[in-house]
Amino acid sequence: MNQKVITGAILADKLSDESERPAVERVMQGEPVPFSVMEEHYKKPGGTMMHALFGADPLDFWVGRFYVGTFGVMSLIGIFFGTFFYLYQAIVVEGAYNLLAARLDPPPISAGLRLVGANEPGFYWQLIVFFATIAFIGWALRQVDISRKLEMTYEIPIAYGAVVFSWITLQILRPIGMGAWGNGFALGITHHLDWVSNIGYQYFNFFYNPFHAIGISLLFASTLVLAMHGSIILMSADRPFMKERQEDAFWRNLLGYSIGEIGIHRMAFWLGVSSVLFSNLCIYLSGTLVYDWNEFWSFWNNLPFWSTTAISATGITFGIAAFGVVIWRGRKGKQIDVDDIEFGGIGLEGTAIKKPIQVNFLQRLFGLGQVGPVYLGLWGTVSVIAGVACAFIILEDYAFQVAYNPVAFLRDFWVLSLDPPGMAFGLGFAPWHEGGAWIVATFLLHVSVLTWLARVVDRSQKSDLGMQLAWGFGAALFLYFVIYLIRPMVMGNWAQAPGHGFKAILDWTNNVSVQYGNFYYNPFHMLSIFFLLGSTLLLAMHGATIVATSRWGAHREIEQMMAEGSGYHRSQLFWRWCMGFQATSKSIHQWLWWFAAMTGITGGIGLLISGTLIFDWYAWATQIGIVAPPF
Repeated sequence: MNQKVITGAILADKLSDESERPAVERVMQGEPVPFSVMEEHYKKPGGTMMHALFGADPLDFWVGRFYVGTFGVMSLIGIFFGTFFYLYQAIVVEGAYNLLAARLDPPPISAGLRLVGANEPGFYWQLIVFFATIAFIGWALRQVDISRKLEMTYEIPIAYGAVVFSWITLQILRPIGMGAWGNGFALGITHHLDWVSNIGYQYFNFFYNPFHAIGISLLFASTLVLAMHGSIILMSADRPFMKERQEDAFWRNLLGYSIGEIGIHRMAFWLGVSSVLFSNLCIYLSGTLVYDWNEFWSFWNNLPFWSTTAISATGITFGIAAFGVVIWRGRKGKQIDVDDIEFGGIGLEGTAIKKPIQVNFLQRLFGLGQVGPVYLGLWGTVSVIAGVACAFIILEDYAFQVAYNPVAFLRDFWVLSLDPPGMAFGLGFAPWHEGGAWIVATFLLHVSVLTWLARVVDRSQKSDLGMQLAWGFGAALFLYFVIYLIRPMVMGNWAQAPGHGFKAILDWTNNVSVQYGNFYYNPFHMLSIFFLLGSTLLLAMHGATIVATSRWGAHREIEQMMAEGSGYHRSQLFWRWCMGFQATSKSIHQWLWWFAAMTGITGGIGLLISGTLIFDWYAWATQIGIVAPPF
């Protein structure tokens, strides 16, 4: 029988004996199979680790849509007793009927690593940590069993295992490394905010912790990738003519590179896992090996290669190595026709979409507005010029601060800063090296990001796509403009904005919290952190899920939105059995987009009202009764 393939999930013709064939065979051949049939096929005993080890699993069953299993029972035991002891300590022992203000501290430092008695402080903390650890490990092993049942690879339990390892690091490994359970993480909905704040100042400026900086950068990178991926899928939704390679064309036009359908999900998986692992290092090293993150960086200025001779020798060595690499790469491979690759397609399938506007200067400079694979155009040109000018002003001021000494410039690069004018200047202009350069550089940065937004809108319109990417970028710009423009103008001076520099950003972030009480009690900051961590969690979950089901074509998400195939059905079954509900191929990307967008929106609101409406967040939290009582 001749069969015409329409998508990876559909065949044009049906076999007459379809009722005689199992669902898996029909899915593998590409015919649409109802989700209920897929679930019926896989929802049967067998395939668990207990079956593999002992040949039987007496707890291998479902309750409704929830898969239980041996490790599910183990997890439920941990959840029940952990929750029971938490509520008992909060309500009965402490009398804290307001659970927001509950305080569950670990044993005192003087107790060391011993198990404390029932009448000693920290007893219930130890019980809760013990049962919570059982619950988390059981949940991870339950995910392994579900993956085995659905014939998926293990990316999801691996990603979740990284989170479990973070809990174990925080509550077990670090206290053991420091010699006392009292160094564990305090429990309590708002009480843990005090712990987070205090741990930073206990080791001086925690923002100077390099692993904290890397971890936070990865969290924001995860949110950025989440917004970009969610946007492109939603932009392509309800457009049956769209193909995955047209996604690639859009990103090549916009950024010069597309990582591909499966590549973006692998990247999502590793970004999420890496952010957790670096955060583990961040907290574990504090108090075990490093006691002062300010002092930690004292080695930097004493490195031997900061001498002029060493700098010259290093530069020559790298120059020779780079030249050798260029020559070596130039000898490899056959010649390719770049014009044919970049301009050979038609419409979205090529990277050179027609220019948005006829500008002779651009045509002379860039031809069709194409700079390599990047479609620059009018808005892109303005954005790049403004961005380069901004960077030049910042770097020139850095050089001025070190008297144009190249060695000092490289050595002090991380601490150099182009600062805003002092408070005495208000919103007026200042001399160039007293803040005037900051005003001009920041204005150019505003122009650069706004014209980049215009470029995103233009590319989306010319590509006949939705505006989700532009709106997502706009949500991020809301936070940016609150920091650099709106809040300083409301407060009446540019000094409220951060300087341009690595250390300047860290100091500004730290000072905002100190200046307005414990900034962690800011409810919009809480929401922003919730959405930030939630974005990373969603990114890791989605990336791991698609990678684990990619051999069935789950990564072809535009096609999956038209007709979900066996890969997406498996992913939905996994979360249905794991959590009791599942998203569709479209709704999961709506979740991704909104979590990423709300990170910037809530963060911007929280910062805007700090110093304008609320001047002490700790006092505010105390007034409304959500602060845990003193020990």
